[in-house]
Amino acid sequence: MTETLPYRLTLEDTERDVVRRIRGGDSDAYRLLVERHQARIHRLVGRLLGPDHGDVDDVVQEVFVKAFFSLGKFREDAAFGTWITRIAINRARDELKRQSGKVSLETEPSEDAVEGLRDRLATDQHQDGEANEAREAAISGVVARTVARLPDRLRIVVTLKDMEGNSYQEVARILNCSLGTVKSRHARGRARLRQMLAPHVAELFGGRYDGQDQAGQGGDS
Repeated sequence: MTETLPYRLTLEDTERDVVRRIRGGDSDAYRLLVERHQARIHRLVGRLLGPDHGDVDDVVQEVFVKAFFSLGKFREDAAFGTWITRIAINRARDELKRQSGKVSLETEPSEDAVEGLRDRLATDQHQDGEANEAREAAISGVVARTVARLPDRLRIVVTLKDMEGNSYQEVARILNCSLGTVKSRHARGRARLRQMLAPHVAELFGGRYDGQDQAGQGGDS
């Protein structure tokens, strides 16, 4: 008889233990891994697909379904979180390829997004408090849409490093590539982001943008 699992993971009940239980036939244990990683994976997929993509929930569900049926390939010397992050990135890539005929991934921020921000700035320029928070949210939205238009390899590294807060070493481990490759793609992604936002710098950031402030700041180690 299968032992009933607790509803939350503890130090004694590690993710590898849960994977072993699932492999042993206790499929209900999988919900514990979903609980732990669902919010993070949803955020990551949403950032990779961009804020205007309407199928994030479906893609995230597919990620966890694929992970469940691929547990036989999971190596126990790896971290489950790293492994499912790779699955999420690959699934997001597939979705972007499917949408590639409908969405341009290498353009400036859309005119609608910039025009909306311009209206918000004109309305809020003499206000503070909640208005400033709304202004920051509007700026973040434009930056997020711009990141989503970076070329595939650059967007993934910028998202993992700057928006998700991973170190260079963690990004290299997730993507299974060299540290030098990650740093190179990150630098190129930052440069492209600055280039794409350059026409709107004065309105967005008061004349200053270094490609980091709104994208987020991850550890440099």
